[in-house]
Amino acid sequence: MKINFLIISLLLLVTSHLVTAQTQKIPARIYLKDGTHVDAFITAYRKGFVSYIQTGKDLRPKRKGPKDIQSIYFKEVAIFKEAMDLYKSRKYAQAKKKFIACEDAYKIVETVSDNYSTRAGFFSLECSRRLFDLEALSNGMKTFRKDALTRPHQLEQLEVNAFWEAFRLEEWEGLNTLALEWAARKVTGSQRAQIAYCHGRAYEELAKKDPKLTIKALNTYNRALSADFATSTELVIASASSVLRIYAEDPKVKLAMKHWKTRKTSGGGVGQQRLREANAMVRFYQQGGFDKIKDLSDDAKKFLKYDETAQAK
Repeated sequence: MKINFLIISLLLLVTSHLVTAQTQKIPARIYLKDGTHVDAFITAYRKGFVSYIQTGKDLRPKRKGPKDIQSIYFKEVAIFKEAMDLYKSRKYAQAKKKFIACEDAYKIVETVSDNYSTRAGFFSLECSRRLFDLEALSNGMKTFRKDALTRPHQLEQLEVNAFWEAFRLEEWEGLNTLALEWAARKVTGSQRAQIAYCHGRAYEELAKKDPKLTIKALNTYNRALSADFATSTELVIASASSVLRIYAEDPKVKLAMKHWKTRKTSGGGVGQQRLREANAMVRFYQQGGFDKIKDLSDDAKKFLKYDETAQAK
């Protein structure tokens, strides 16, 4: 009998320990309407009512509701900071794993404004976008709860993700229409680069039926290159690679390459002009150090041979 009692007691102790360990305590400052505040660890939140403890030794959580609470400020948590450091270092795959872990760990406060679960969920989507994992981005958008986002540019980014969805579905006509509708809207540099890149790809695909649109594709890709040069590295790389792919497939450029340094193409011609542009794009790509992140294709590297500056020397 004593042995059975001991076993049951141990099981209860272990179960109690596991429940306590799994109860997430989220550091926050709760501002009250009487002008005071409480530094606490939130243990639960639902419909404006927050349960919290003030020290790790508190056994019973305290509870306050909308009539008492002015606002809640969440103190920075280690896992979110680690994820953001990876994100800023462009280590998006690693950052995404930590953002997902943070999103799951702090779900109990996902309806509170500017909470770490929602913020982590947003940046998880951004990691998918920057990795060009459009399936993951599309699936993530279906379940993401945006209600707690407070930053206007983040809310607008969720709208911009419609371009990536059209890109994923290869709805090029619809993407073109959407881009024209957004042309006058004020957006961030990153968002302008995204729209331009997606629009450039739409023009490139539509040019297969209407070759005149090739010029629009090149011009739009170039806008993507310049819109957010410093921070949207993945879009600079993708846009430059797209421009060089168009040049490499252009029959007029191929002809200009064939007759390089001959009188036949000397001093003019569409093909030779585009060949100059291709050479300048490769030099820009290498001088910017982008080849250290992603090397150019062999077809793109060939354009380096056609340098009129070197020829003049």
